[in-house]
Amino acid sequence: MELSKSTIIEGVASTEARDSQGESLDLNGADISTLLEGRGFVNSDHSNRFEHLVGRVLDAKKIHKMEDCETPQQMKYMSDMKKPFLWTKLELWDGHGHKEADAISSIYNYYKDQNKEAPIKLSVEGKTLERGKGGLLKRTIIKGVALTVHPANKTTKTDVVGLVKSAGAPESLVKSESDKVPLFIEERYQSPAERIFDLAVTARQFIRQAKLLQKNESSMRLLKCQKSLERFKKMKNERLEE
Repeated sequence: MELSKSTIIEGVASTEARDSQGESLDLNGADISTLLEGRGFVNSDHSNRFEHLVGRVLDAKKIHKMEDCETPQQMKYMSDMKKPFLWTKLELWDGHGHKEADAISSIYNYYKDQNKEAPIKLSVEGKTLERGKGGLLKRTIIKGVALTVHPANKTTKTDVVGLVKSAGAPESLVKSESDKVPLFIEERYQSPAERIFDLAVTARQFIRQAKLLQKNESSMRLLKCQKSLERFKKMKNERLEE
């Protein structure tokens, strides 16, 4: 079987710079274990529908200073950014019949032929666990990365660094200016007592709905019986008249 090629992308997924919505990421408080464990996906423009899942995260690293850099490309980013950033390496699922991944790859190839930087940027997605003052996202869990042309954090960037061959598709908190969704999907912590209370409220709501449906069904049955009785009386009177 002929092996298909997948595009490898690396870049700055997030920085500590304040974005267009007035928020900034505390890199020290960002949990990137999902990305490091190979469980992070790459989507197109913050959509998690199957057709918009276009790749996976291969690697990630928090870089605070030049000494943290391990590659010339990371050193270049640090030199350009001059501030801490989250570096990521991604595999795009192009070359496997994935139309959206192929479209993204085509955009990269077009700008590469023009010797220009592609307008495609990165945006992290996940959950906010704790907020600080002044829009600081103090503690977060980063679960995935989006490729977008409308990042809220303008300092992110991507570069195509190579191609890999594979026999098939790999195994395997959201922010942009266009849709104005938050950088991370908010998840409020609930104690066990709060969860039990919420379940009890939901159960009561279901019971009320069930009783209402039962009442409506009983009313319909009563109406049908009344109509049948009226028809019976009418038939009886007609026969007596004969």
